[in-house]
Amino acid sequence: HHHSQQNPVPIIGGVLSPEAHDFSLDESYDSEEDSDHYEDFSSDAESVSDGESSQRNSKRERYFWQYNVQAKGPKGQRLVLKTKCEDPHFLNQVTDPVFSPQCTLQGIKHSGKARKGDGNDLTPNPRKLQAIGKELDKLGRVINEMTPVSELPFNARPITRKEKNKLASRACRLKKKAQHEANKIKLYGLETEHRRLLSAISQIKQLLRARFVADPGEIPDLPKLTDKIVKAATKTKIAGQTTEFVNKVLDKVKAGVGSGGLDDL
Repeated sequence: HHHSQQNPVPIIGGVLSPEAHDFSLDESYDSEEDSDHYEDFSSDAESVSDGESSQRNSKRERYFWQYNVQAKGPKGQRLVLKTKCEDPHFLNQVTDPVFSPQCTLQGIKHSGKARKGDGNDLTPNPRKLQAIGKELDKLGRVINEMTPVSELPFNARPITRKEKNKLASRACRLKKKAQHEANKIKLYGLETEHRRLLSAISQIKQLLRARFVADPGEIPDLPKLTDKIVKAATKTKIAGQTTEFVNKVLDKVKAGVGSGGLDDL
């Protein structure tokens, strides 16, 4: 029984097509806002959490790294990678749809050459995410301290509006970048958790084998040993709670742990 490397088949789905499940939206994130809400760009207000109870409110808490895809503006075609068969006992390699040889994208024309940027490097960088958060705070403050356009004389309005829009666009780009950085942290955590679970399963298989070939006097204490393996493998839970995971990592960075605790995973 061997594993063949499954080739991801990209499916081009329109933004509204049912295929296009957008994995960038997190399991605890509602997005109905639009880009006119300048206050979305500050990470200050959102980073205060009063426990789980408040998160169950009608409007869930939003964090600076959660980018609102439904915001106004042109949208490119969304790429959804479908792997032919998802085998949970096999950790898929990350595929970059633009640079992967097995991944042919029908219908997407590149304007010029696709360049590899730091976005293609999936190494998690919690410090970078925190720096983007600080930058967004600053921008948010600047935007909020500007005199509202409606209170200005008519001739001054276009200039102020232009300035405000420039800042808001920059904030929007940063938010997008922040989401990408947060996704790298999630990916790292999920892959670590996946590997740990796979290793636990194989350890338990070995125990079962040992149990059946052991002499009657040397039968291992299965419940005790499997319990130990399971506890070790599930001590950090990430799948299904990646929002909390990213925020915990950020808290550690704020507390001076450069890696955000990813080294200790």
